[in-house]
Amino acid sequence: MFCRKCGAEMEGGARFCPKCGLPVADATEEPSGEFGQAPDDADEAVEQLVRVEDEGEPTGSVAASPESADGGSTGKVFGLESDSADAGAEGAVAPARTTRSKKPFIIAVIVVVLLVLGGSGYYFGVVAPERAREAAEQEGLAAECVVRVSVSAEGWDTAAGASRVPLRVEGREERGKKVNRVYYVDSAGAGLKLRRGTYTVIVAGSPIATDGTIYAVPDTEVEVKVDEKSAAKKDGVDATGDTVELSPVPATDVTDEQIAAAKKWAEGDKGAADAGCTFDAEALATAAAKRRDDAVAAKKAEEEAAKRAEEAKQARTIDTDYFTMVLPDWFPIDEYEITSMNWSSVGAPAAFRVSKIGGNQDPNQDADFYIFAYTEQPSFGACFSTVVGTTSDGLKVQIAGGSYGAGSDGSIIDDRPFDMDPQSYANALAACVTLK
Repeated sequence: MFCRKCGAEMEGGARFCPKCGLPVADATEEPSGEFGQAPDDADEAVEQLVRVEDEGEPTGSVAASPESADGGSTGKVFGLESDSADAGAEGAVAPARTTRSKKPFIIAVIVVVLLVLGGSGYYFGVVAPERAREAAEQEGLAAECVVRVSVSAEGWDTAAGASRVPLRVEGREERGKKVNRVYYVDSAGAGLKLRRGTYTVIVAGSPIATDGTIYAVPDTEVEVKVDEKSAAKKDGVDATGDTVELSPVPATDVTDEQIAAAKKWAEGDKGAADAGCTFDAEALATAAAKRRDDAVAAKKAEEEAAKRAEEAKQARTIDTDYFTMVLPDWFPIDEYEITSMNWSSVGAPAAFRVSKIGGNQDPNQDADFYIFAYTEQPSFGACFSTVVGTTSDGLKVQIAGGSYGAGSDGSIIDDRPFDMDPQSYANALAACVTLK
């Protein structure tokens, strides 16, 4: 006989199907197919069989073994023997209900909990701190540090309206990014904001002072290193190295190109207002051009004055192989003339006369005089006379002049050239002579 439910073969007298546990009363119907075959719907039987196997041991079915010799019964619950709860009941076996063990589930839960706790401990003990450290490190690398560069330039004051000086910064940040850009710095050295790294700072162009001064661009390089310690300072750090010195270009030497370049740099300073620096690039460039033009005009006037002075000096100069005489500024050379005299025949190889133009000199103010070098002194009358000295060739140099004798009315002429007594006048003239 076969079980109607699962198709398993059952022995005669069995009360339950040894395969699926179905009571015999319900399982004795013969299968509708050939003897030994599965129920009519073979596919359904197979599906049920698979379902039963997949679901595991049933929790309410008891498989009974054949009756025992003493009228009791011993049942097998899924292969495990179970004594009947009531041995007096004929052929009756008290079904034994089995429960799936919770131990594997508890073990699994414990394992999961341990894994979770272990993972949490690892995360909060290792991963989270490391991530926090990395985040703090990245934040530190990205933070900007105020760097002050000392710049000295005569007459340059951004607080008074001068433009800021452009500085080119080249280098590399610690996080690997290359830097090559222009920053603008004021007279206090403020304006640089750099991240941790190593840099070189050079002057990119000239600022313009409020009076229009343009500065020469030096080739000074300032090395700047921003490390973790310096970056942590809230008030910033000072760049190490020498002060950047900006020397004014002489106003007369300033070119239009230099003014245009300085103006362009000033116009490119877009952050000046935010930094508290206010200036007008156009006005500064105009001031620079005016300063240059005024200086050029002044220099030209000075050169012309010097030229005239040189010409006047030449007009006052008597230069020979034996002496050089430069008449003093108080002598009115424009009213006098210098005439070379040929006195070589009387032993004076060099002789000159300085006399009033037109010969209309006041007899009582006779400033005419002679200066000559001689081996033998010429003989002539004079109101005043003095020997200046002796040349390297052994010639004497003498000054003599003024009126001599008496006037037409017989009176003695008392010369007072330039309101000086004759001898004082002669000595003043001698002081203007350099012997050779």
